[in-house]
Amino acid sequence: MKSSIRDGELTVSLAEMESELGYGDNSERRDQDESSGRSAGDIRIISRELGVNSEYDCLDLYPGADAGGDATGCSGTTNACAAANLLNILSGEGEGYVSTETVRVSVDQSSEELLGFDCRARGGTPEAGGGEAAEPVVITVSLSDFQAMPVEPLVASAGPDDGWLPVHMVNVLHTDDEMQSLATEVLGVPVEVRAVPVSFHWDLGDGSTITTSTAGAPYPSEEITAEYAFEGWYDVTLTTTFSGQFSVAGGEWQDIDGTIEVASDPVPIYSKSLESRLVDGAVPVDEEGDPWVPERTAETEGPQDPDATHREI
Repeated sequence: MKSSIRDGELTVSLAEMESELGYGDNSERRDQDESSGRSAGDIRIISRELGVNSEYDCLDLYPGADAGGDATGCSGTTNACAAANLLNILSGEGEGYVSTETVRVSVDQSSEELLGFDCRARGGTPEAGGGEAAEPVVITVSLSDFQAMPVEPLVASAGPDDGWLPVHMVNVLHTDDEMQSLATEVLGVPVEVRAVPVSFHWDLGDGSTITTSTAGAPYPSEEITAEYAFEGWYDVTLTTTFSGQFSVAGGEWQDIDGTIEVASDPVPIYSKSLESRLVDGAVPVDEEGDPWVPERTAETEGPQDPDATHREI
Protein backbone atom coordinates (compact mmCIF):
# COMPACT_ATOMS: atom_id res chain seq x y z
CA MET A 1 0.00 0.00 0.00
CA LYS A 2 1.39 3.38 -0.95
CA SER A 3 0.89 5.78 1.92
CA SER A 4 2.32 8.80 3.65
CA ILE A 5 2.72 9.78 7.31
CA ARG A 6 1.25 13.20 8.17
CA ASP A 7 1.20 14.47 11.73
CA GLY A 8 1.53 10.91 13.03
CA GLU A 9 -1.38 9.61 10.95
CA LEU A 10 -1.32 7.14 8.08
CA THR A 11 -2.92 8.67 4.98
CA VAL A 12 -4.21 6.35 2.25
CA SER A 13 -6.29 7.01 -0.85
CA LEU A 14 -9.64 5.37 -1.64
CA ALA A 15 -8.13 3.12 -4.29
CA GLU A 16 -5.26 2.05 -2.04
CA MET A 17 -7.58 1.40 0.91
CA GLU A 18 -10.06 -0.68 -1.09
CA SER A 19 -7.32 -2.67 -2.84
CA GLU A 20 -5.36 -3.39 0.33
CA LEU A 21 -8.37 -4.45 2.40
CA GLY A 22 -10.20 -6.29 -0.36
CA TYR A 23 -13.40 -4.27 -0.34
CA GLY A 24 -13.76 -3.63 -4.07
CA ASP A 25 -17.42 -2.65 -3.91
CA ASN A 26 -17.87 -2.81 -0.12
CA SER A 27 -21.12 -4.76 -0.61
CA GLU A 28 -20.39 -7.26 2.17
CA ARG A 29 -19.42 -4.53 4.62
CA ARG A 30 -22.50 -2.48 3.68
CA ASP A 31 -24.73 -5.51 4.30
CA GLN A 32 -23.21 -5.90 7.77
CA ASP A 33 -23.82 -2.23 8.55
CA GLU A 34 -27.44 -2.41 7.40
CA SER A 35 -28.16 -5.61 9.34
CA SER A 36 -26.79 -4.04 12.52
CA GLY A 37 -28.73 -0.82 12.04
CA ARG A 38 -25.49 1.18 11.94
CA SER A 39 -25.35 4.42 9.97
CA ALA A 40 -22.17 4.54 7.89
CA GLY A 41 -22.09 8.31 8.24
CA ASP A 42 -21.55 7.91 12.02
CA ILE A 43 -18.46 5.69 11.78
CA ARG A 44 -14.73 6.36 11.90
CA ILE A 45 -11.71 4.04 12.02
CA ILE A 46 -9.15 4.43 14.80
CA SER A 47 -6.10 2.52 16.02
CA ARG A 48 -5.20 2.55 19.73
CA GLU A 49 -2.83 0.88 22.17
CA LEU A 50 -3.94 -2.52 23.43
CA GLY A 51 -4.06 -2.00 27.18
CA VAL A 52 -4.55 -4.42 30.08
CA ASN A 53 -8.20 -3.39 30.32
CA SER A 54 -8.97 -4.06 26.66
CA GLU A 55 -12.31 -5.78 26.07
CA TYR A 56 -11.02 -7.70 23.05
CA ASP A 57 -8.86 -10.72 22.34
CA CYS A 58 -8.15 -12.84 19.26
CA LEU A 59 -11.30 -14.96 19.70
CA ASP A 60 -13.35 -11.79 19.21
CA LEU A 61 -11.70 -11.36 15.83
CA TYR A 62 -12.07 -15.03 14.88
CA PRO A 63 -15.10 -16.36 16.82
CA GLY A 64 -15.33 -20.14 16.89
CA ALA A 65 -11.75 -20.63 15.63
CA ASP A 66 -10.05 -23.88 16.67
CA ALA A 67 -6.69 -24.11 18.35
CA GLY A 68 -4.85 -24.32 15.04
CA GLY A 69 -6.86 -21.67 13.23
CA ASP A 70 -6.61 -17.96 12.60
CA ALA A 71 -6.98 -17.09 16.27
CA THR A 72 -3.65 -18.80 16.98
CA GLY A 73 -1.91 -16.73 14.31
CA CYS A 74 -3.49 -13.60 15.75
CA SER A 75 -2.21 -14.50 19.25
CA GLY A 76 1.22 -15.08 17.78
CA THR A 77 1.31 -11.53 16.47
CA THR A 78 0.39 -9.92 19.78
CA ASN A 79 2.71 -12.29 21.71
CA ALA A 80 5.58 -11.48 19.34
CA CYS A 81 4.98 -7.82 20.00
CA ALA A 82 5.07 -8.39 23.77
CA ALA A 83 8.30 -10.42 23.43
CA ALA A 84 9.90 -7.72 21.30
CA ASN A 85 8.96 -5.19 23.93
CA LEU A 86 10.58 -7.29 26.69
CA LEU A 87 13.80 -7.45 24.68
CA ASN A 88 13.75 -3.67 24.63
CA ILE A 89 12.84 -3.24 28.30
CA LEU A 90 16.00 -1.25 28.89
CA SER A 91 15.29 1.05 25.94
CA GLY A 92 14.86 4.76 26.56
CA GLU A 93 11.48 6.37 27.09
CA GLY A 94 9.38 6.44 23.92
CA GLU A 95 11.17 3.44 22.41
CA GLY A 96 10.17 -0.21 22.15
CA TYR A 97 7.00 -1.74 20.69
CA VAL A 98 3.31 -1.62 21.43
CA SER A 99 0.36 -3.87 20.57
CA THR A 100 -2.56 -2.05 18.96
CA GLU A 101 -6.16 -2.78 18.17
CA THR A 102 -7.99 -1.22 15.23
CA VAL A 103 -11.72 -0.61 15.60
CA ARG A 104 -14.61 1.04 13.76
CA VAL A 105 -16.23 3.43 16.23
CA SER A 106 -19.46 5.40 15.92
CA VAL A 107 -18.96 9.13 16.32
CA ASP A 108 -21.05 9.17 19.48
CA GLN A 109 -18.97 6.18 20.76
CA SER A 110 -22.12 4.18 21.42
CA SER A 111 -20.85 1.19 19.42
CA GLU A 112 -17.63 -0.16 17.95
CA GLU A 113 -16.41 -3.18 16.00
CA LEU A 114 -13.00 -4.87 16.20
CA LEU A 115 -11.12 -4.95 12.88
CA GLY A 116 -7.78 -6.44 13.94
CA PHE A 117 -4.59 -6.35 16.02
CA ASP A 118 -1.11 -5.20 15.10
CA CYS A 119 2.32 -4.45 16.52
CA ARG A 120 4.18 -1.22 15.86
CA ALA A 121 7.22 0.59 17.12
CA ARG A 122 6.55 3.53 19.38
CA GLY A 123 6.89 6.76 17.48
CA GLY A 124 5.54 5.28 14.25
CA THR A 125 8.70 3.51 13.02
CA PRO A 126 8.43 0.02 11.44
CA GLU A 127 7.32 -2.70 13.87
CA ALA A 128 9.04 -5.96 14.81
CA GLY A 129 7.27 -9.17 13.85
CA GLY A 130 3.80 -7.73 13.59
CA GLY A 131 3.20 -6.76 9.96
CA GLU A 132 2.49 -3.20 8.84
CA ALA A 133 2.23 -0.48 11.48
CA ALA A 134 -1.34 0.24 12.51
CA GLU A 135 -1.31 4.04 12.54
CA PRO A 136 -4.63 5.89 12.74
CA VAL A 137 -6.17 5.91 9.25
CA VAL A 138 -7.15 9.10 7.48
CA ILE A 139 -9.17 8.51 4.31
CA THR A 140 -8.22 10.83 1.46
CA VAL A 141 -8.97 11.17 -2.25
CA SER A 142 -5.97 11.38 -4.56
CA LEU A 143 -5.82 12.84 -8.07
CA SER A 144 -5.76 9.30 -9.53
CA ASP A 145 -8.93 8.51 -7.54
CA PHE A 146 -10.55 11.66 -8.96
CA GLN A 147 -9.49 10.73 -12.51
CA ALA A 148 -11.09 7.29 -12.13
CA MET A 149 -14.48 8.67 -11.08
CA PRO A 150 -17.36 8.94 -13.59
CA VAL A 151 -17.43 12.72 -14.03
CA GLU A 152 -19.96 13.41 -16.78
CA PRO A 153 -18.89 15.54 -19.78
CA LEU A 154 -20.77 18.81 -20.15
CA VAL A 155 -23.18 19.31 -23.04
CA ALA A 156 -21.70 21.79 -25.52
CA SER A 157 -23.99 24.11 -27.51
CA ALA A 158 -22.88 25.86 -30.70
CA GLY A 159 -24.71 27.56 -33.56
CA PRO A 160 -28.42 27.54 -34.42
CA ASP A 161 -30.56 24.48 -33.74
CA ASP A 162 -30.75 23.51 -37.43
CA GLY A 163 -26.99 22.89 -37.52
CA TRP A 164 -25.74 25.51 -39.96
CA LEU A 165 -24.92 29.20 -40.09
CA PRO A 166 -23.65 31.62 -42.75
CA VAL A 167 -19.94 32.29 -43.20
CA HIS A 168 -18.84 35.24 -40.97
CA MET A 169 -22.02 35.01 -38.90
CA VAL A 170 -21.55 35.10 -35.10
CA ASN A 171 -21.56 31.59 -33.61
CA VAL A 172 -22.66 31.65 -29.94
CA LEU A 173 -20.98 29.04 -27.70
CA HIS A 174 -22.20 28.01 -24.25
CA THR A 175 -22.58 25.10 -21.81
CA ASP A 176 -23.72 24.55 -18.23
CA ASP A 177 -21.45 24.91 -15.19
CA GLU A 178 -23.28 22.85 -12.58
CA MET A 179 -21.25 21.07 -9.93
CA GLN A 180 -21.42 17.26 -9.99
CA SER A 181 -21.64 15.15 -6.81
CA LEU A 182 -20.34 11.59 -6.68
CA ALA A 183 -20.53 9.15 -3.78
CA THR A 184 -18.51 6.09 -2.77
CA GLU A 185 -17.68 4.13 0.40
CA VAL A 186 -14.55 2.85 2.12
CA LEU A 187 -15.11 0.21 4.83
CA GLY A 188 -18.69 1.40 5.12
CA VAL A 189 -17.64 5.03 5.60
CA PRO A 190 -19.36 7.32 3.05
CA VAL A 191 -17.10 9.56 1.00
CA GLU A 192 -18.64 12.29 -1.17
CA VAL A 193 -16.71 13.89 -4.02
CA ARG A 194 -17.78 16.98 -5.93
CA ALA A 195 -16.44 18.05 -9.32
CA VAL A 196 -16.55 21.78 -10.07
CA PRO A 197 -16.03 23.11 -13.63
CA VAL A 198 -13.43 25.89 -13.49
CA SER A 199 -12.25 26.32 -17.09
CA PHE A 200 -13.70 25.74 -20.58
CA HIS A 201 -11.62 25.20 -23.74
CA TRP A 202 -13.42 25.47 -27.09
CA ASP A 203 -11.87 24.09 -30.30
CA LEU A 204 -13.70 25.44 -33.36
CA GLY A 205 -12.29 22.83 -35.74
CA ASP A 206 -10.74 25.38 -38.12
CA GLY A 207 -7.62 25.94 -36.00
CA SER A 208 -9.12 28.61 -33.74
CA THR A 209 -9.53 27.99 -30.00
CA ILE A 210 -11.03 29.86 -27.04
CA THR A 211 -10.34 29.34 -23.33
CA THR A 212 -12.70 30.91 -20.80
CA SER A 213 -13.47 30.73 -17.10
CA THR A 214 -17.19 31.18 -17.73
CA ALA A 215 -19.73 28.81 -19.27
CA GLY A 216 -21.32 31.43 -21.54
CA ALA A 217 -25.04 31.83 -22.23
CA PRO A 218 -27.47 31.16 -25.12
CA TYR A 219 -28.30 33.71 -27.83
CA PRO A 220 -28.89 36.69 -27.69
CA SER A 221 -25.91 36.67 -25.31
CA GLU A 222 -22.60 37.08 -27.13
CA GLU A 223 -20.36 36.36 -24.14
CA ILE A 224 -18.49 33.62 -26.04
CA THR A 225 -18.59 33.81 -29.83
CA ALA A 226 -16.66 32.80 -32.93
CA GLU A 227 -17.16 32.83 -36.69
CA TYR A 228 -15.98 30.83 -39.70
CA ALA A 229 -14.20 32.35 -42.68
CA PHE A 230 -14.82 29.47 -45.08
CA GLU A 231 -17.61 27.16 -46.18
CA GLY A 232 -17.69 23.56 -44.97
CA TRP A 233 -18.35 21.18 -42.10
CA TYR A 234 -16.60 21.72 -38.76
CA ASP A 235 -16.68 20.06 -35.33
CA VAL A 236 -16.90 22.27 -32.26
CA THR A 237 -15.30 20.48 -29.28
CA LEU A 238 -15.44 21.49 -25.61
CA THR A 239 -12.93 20.29 -23.00
CA THR A 240 -13.79 21.18 -19.40
CA THR A 241 -11.31 21.39 -16.53
CA PHE A 242 -12.73 20.28 -13.17
CA SER A 243 -11.35 20.88 -9.70
CA GLY A 244 -12.42 18.50 -6.93
CA GLN A 245 -13.22 18.36 -3.25
CA PHE A 246 -14.11 15.47 -0.94
CA SER A 247 -15.89 14.98 2.37
CA VAL A 248 -15.54 11.90 4.61
CA ALA A 249 -18.64 10.87 6.60
CA GLY A 250 -20.19 14.31 6.27
CA GLY A 251 -17.08 16.10 7.49
CA GLU A 252 -15.57 19.32 6.20
CA TRP A 253 -14.78 19.66 2.49
CA GLN A 254 -11.14 19.17 1.55
CA ASP A 255 -9.46 20.07 -1.75
CA ILE A 256 -8.16 17.35 -4.10
CA ASP A 257 -4.63 18.12 -5.23
CA GLY A 258 -4.86 18.70 -9.00
CA THR A 259 -7.50 18.94 -11.72
CA ILE A 260 -8.94 16.70 -14.43
CA GLU A 261 -10.06 17.37 -18.01
CA VAL A 262 -13.22 15.88 -19.54
CA ALA A 263 -14.03 16.21 -23.26
CA SER A 264 -17.62 16.67 -24.44
CA ASP A 265 -19.16 15.15 -27.56
CA PRO A 266 -18.31 17.28 -30.60
CA VAL A 267 -21.02 19.47 -32.15
CA PRO A 268 -21.06 19.28 -35.99
CA ILE A 269 -21.91 22.54 -37.71
CA TYR A 270 -21.96 23.63 -41.35
CA SER A 271 -20.66 27.05 -42.38
CA LYS A 272 -22.59 28.13 -45.50
CA SER A 273 -21.38 30.69 -48.05
CA LEU A 274 -24.46 32.61 -49.16
CA GLU A 275 -24.51 34.28 -52.58
CA SER A 276 -27.02 36.90 -53.75
CA ARG A 277 -28.79 36.22 -57.03
CA LEU A 278 -31.85 37.46 -58.93
CA VAL A 279 -34.75 35.01 -58.96
CA ASP A 280 -38.24 34.94 -60.36
CA GLY A 281 -40.49 35.43 -57.35
CA ALA A 282 -43.26 33.44 -59.03
CA VAL A 283 -41.05 30.33 -59.15
CA PRO A 284 -40.75 28.38 -55.87
CA VAL A 285 -37.26 27.62 -54.58
CA ASP A 286 -36.08 24.09 -55.35
CA GLU A 287 -34.59 23.23 -51.99
CA GLU A 288 -33.79 19.67 -53.08
CA GLY A 289 -31.75 21.04 -55.96
CA ASP A 290 -29.92 23.50 -53.71
CA PRO A 291 -29.82 22.05 -50.16
CA TRP A 292 -28.88 24.34 -47.32
CA VAL A 293 -26.84 21.62 -45.62
CA PRO A 294 -25.01 19.21 -47.91
CA GLU A 295 -24.10 15.70 -46.90
CA ARG A 296 -20.87 15.53 -44.94
CA THR A 297 -18.12 14.07 -47.10
CA ALA A 298 -14.42 14.58 -47.55
CA GLU A 299 -15.23 17.18 -50.22
CA THR A 300 -17.52 19.20 -47.93
CA GLU A 301 -15.15 19.37 -44.93
CA GLY A 302 -14.21 22.96 -44.07
CA PRO A 303 -10.59 24.06 -44.57
CA GLN A 304 -8.29 25.30 -41.83
CA ASP A 305 -8.20 29.05 -41.35
CA PRO A 306 -4.69 30.45 -41.99
CA ASP A 307 -5.59 33.36 -39.68
CA ALA A 308 -6.75 31.11 -36.82
CA THR A 309 -6.19 32.49 -33.33
CA HIS A 310 -6.36 31.46 -29.67
CA ARG A 311 -8.31 33.77 -27.36
CA GLU A 312 -8.63 34.00 -23.59
CA ILE A 313 -11.97 35.27 -22.29
